[in-house]
Amino acid sequence: MSGVRRFLVTSSLKARMRMWAASGSYVNWIEGRNNRHGTETWMVTVFGEHASYFLDAARVCPVTLEEIIGAGDDESYKLLFGDPGTGWAGEP
Repeated sequence: MSGVRRFLVTSSLKARMRMWAASGSYVNWIEGRNNRHGTETWMVTVFGEHASYFLDAARVCPVTLEEIIGAGDDESYKLLFGDPGTGWAGEP
């Protein structure tokens, strides 16, 4: 798949550092924010040709991973890994 894909990564610091170490050479870690779960959620961008590597890393780290679909008022989050309700929840 070509283009850029956008994801939200929510996890403990330890899992996020594992994820960053596994993907830091091909993923842009854009911005992290505190959320209502007491953890951080990071927005990342990945070129489509690297997305399968990123998804493999997310599967084993483990993190809650959501893909950002659309933009602006039409933006939604598709849960890929993790339990429902454990992803982005807004700032406390």
